[in-house]
Amino acid sequence: MTIGDIFAQMGIMYSWASPNHLLDQMSTDQVMLYYEKGIRAIEMQARVFWGVLGEALNSPEKMNEVETGDRPDLNRFYELYGNKIKRG
Repeated sequence: MTIGDIFAQMGIMYSWASPNHLLDQMSTDQVMLYYEKGIRAIEMQARVFWGVLGEALNSPEKMNEVETGDRPDLNRFYELYGNKIKRG
């Protein structure tokens, strides 16, 4: 891996990591520290993402809106605000 590869990856991981900033404002140790921490963070995100996705795809139960309680109570809403809503 070349320093150019590391700088390219740093630019992808961090919006502030321009080549000028990395060369002028940071030491080599700092660049490598941020690079290693960034790679570990991306690996952890990937593990979490694929773990959650795999669990969701292999789950025997399918969740729907009614079971999760995310569905609004429209009757109660219209009782409270029905006459205050103006349409078109």
